Parts: sequence; C-alpha cells; structure tokens
Amino acid sequence: MATANNVVRNIVLVADDEEKNRELLRKIFQNDYTVALTNNGKEAMEYIVENNKRVAILLLDMHMPVVDGRALLKVLNMKGMTKRIPVVMMTTEPTLELVEECYSNGAVDFIQKPFVEPIVRGRIKNTISVYQNRAQLESIVNQQVAQIQEKNKELRTYNDRLTEVMSSIVEFRNLESSGHIKKVKGISRILAETVGYLYPEDYDLSPERVDIIESASALHDIGMVAIPDTILLKPGKLTPDEFEVIKSHTTRGCEILEQIKDLQSKDYVDVSYNIVRHHHEKFDGSGYPDHLSGDAIPIEAQVVSMADAYDALISDRTYRDAFDSDTAYEMVMSGKAGVFSEKLLESFAKSRSRIEQFCENYKSR
Repeated sequence: MATANNVVRNIVLVADDEEKNRELLRKIFQNDYTVALTNNGKEAMEYIVENNKRVAILLLDMHMPVVDGRALLKVLNMKGMTKRIPVVMMTTEPTLELVEECYSNGAVDFIQKPFVEPIVRGRIKNTISVYQNRAQLESIVNQQVAQIQEKNKELRTYNDRLTEVMSSIVEFRNLESSGHIKKVKGISRILAETVGYLYPEDYDLSPERVDIIESASALHDIGMVAIPDTILLKPGKLTPDEFEVIKSHTTRGCEILEQIKDLQSKDYVDVSYNIVRHHHEKFDGSGYPDHLSGDAIPIEAQVVSMADAYDALISDRTYRDAFDSDTAYEMVMSGKAGVFSEKLLESFAKSRSRIEQFCENYKSR
C-alpha cells in the first residue's frame, strides 16, 4: 500500500543476531514482502535511515550485540519514527517489567521465541495492515483539510473584496469619511487582539475571528447608503426627526446584509450583522437601536464602536478640527466619547501606543 508520497512500505526489517531466527522470518514473509536482515541494532538503524519510507515493520530482538533492541527502540521513539514504523519486540521470556518498558517506548507488540509460524505471520500482517490503513486515512484527512483551508482562504478573499466594494460606496456618499473605514479596520484589529489577549476566558477572539472583525468593521456604516442626501449631507444641525432617520442606518444596514448573506460564510454574516446593528449601543444601555447594555452588546460591536469613536475624534470634521492624540485618548477614557466597559478601556489603554502609531503611519501615506 502506498503512503501520502506514493512510496510503498513493503519491507519487513529483521534485527536479530541469531541466523536461524533471521532465516525463519525470511521464509515466513518472503512471498508477501521484501525481507531485509540485520545482525544488531546499529545495522538496523543504518538501514532505517536509508530506507525509512519503505520499511513497513521492524522485528526487533530484545538482546543483541553492539546495540540491543531496547536501546534502538528508545532512539526510534525519541525521533518519532515509531509513529510510522511499527516495532515488534522479539524475546524468549519477556518479563512484565520489560514489556511495560518497551510499550512505553513505542513498541506495538511482542513475539515470543521459539516462533510459531502461523501466529507470527498473522500478527505481523495485521499490524502492517493497521499502520498502512491509518497512514492512508491520515493522508486523505490531510488532503481534505488542505482543500477546506484553501476554500476558506478563497472565501475570505471574496468577503474582503465584497466588503471593500460596499464600504467604498459609503465613502463616496459621505464627504467626511475619506480614509475613515480603513482606519476603523486597523484600530479594530488592534483592539480585538488586545481584548483577546487580556481576557481570553471572557471573549472568543481567536485569530480567525479577529480577521473577520477587522474585515467586517468596514461595513459598520453600510446603512448610510439608504439615508437621503438631504439629511446625510445637511450642513447644519439635524432636527430630532432627521436624527432618527440617521440612527436608522443601523437597522437599514442589516437589511442590506440580509440580501447578500448567501454570498458569505455564516461566521462572517453573524459578525457583520452584530457590528452593523450594534456599533452605536452603549455599555450603560443609552445607545441604539436596541438599548443593549453590558456584555449583551457583542464584543465585536463594542470594539468597532470604540474604534469608530476614536477615529472620529482624531479626524477633521466640517464643524471642528481634529483633536490631538492626547486629548482624544483622555476623552475616550473619561467617557466623553461614549460609555465603554472597563475591560475595553483597559484594552484601549494597553494598546494606545500601537493605535497611535498605526494612525500616524496612515496619516503619512
């Protein structure tokens, strides 16, 4: 049977210092396998080094000159070779102590001398079959995993491209948001990584989920495409009714996501929905649209909310100039830029230098 690299393991390697034992084992297996004979552990090790991808099994005598079977078994186990080459120990009267030692060092079976031909043939063939079937199964699984990983990579690329197109539409409509989306993405990644590092028991922020949060954060204001230009681009102060229309961009954004959910993975859809709908919720329940409070607000929405608020502070607006980084930092930490959890504030403080460096690098592009 072939392994993953199409090299057939068909060699029964015998290591025994007694010629009669070697010849008997040759006779038993020569019709079904290539049989290689060695006199001691040193010769067996040299043979395995040269032919390790072809050796199907090692029949190893317990007591031999130069290097005995127990010593060779330990070396093979330390090198991880017993995972691919099953080792069957051969001895006259194995003691319980020796049996335990050999099993702990990777041996799979024992054959007692003098050999009983049908028993030896059956046990060795079965062991070879088990190992080769396992190797073939592992090869199939590894191939399937590689295929899944490649498909996931293609899907992430597609998601990112779709997100870029949709977020670009928002930038074209909103004169104040040039570069805002890219900065929110970068800040969100830094914050999510820090939250995940500081509070691994509280939030599921694996590297894969952080990637999704970074990408999906670009959609946080996608609902703005449904807001009339007369309100979105109004130069003066909004009326209460007009502000209610602006606030509806959260729910309208979710309606847009609903139309494209079949084009994206479930994880991406779920994170995108949480960000779009809840990035204006406040930790004290004073936000919108659902007035969620505490950790009822998904962590991805909390992260993007802070990233959105911070970038708004350090960016020029039609009604004010940008705040410097020190002032913006104090406004976030003091609650003047919104109500955030203590955990998120701690994460913001810990990642302050990274965030400021990222924003400074973006500014210099």
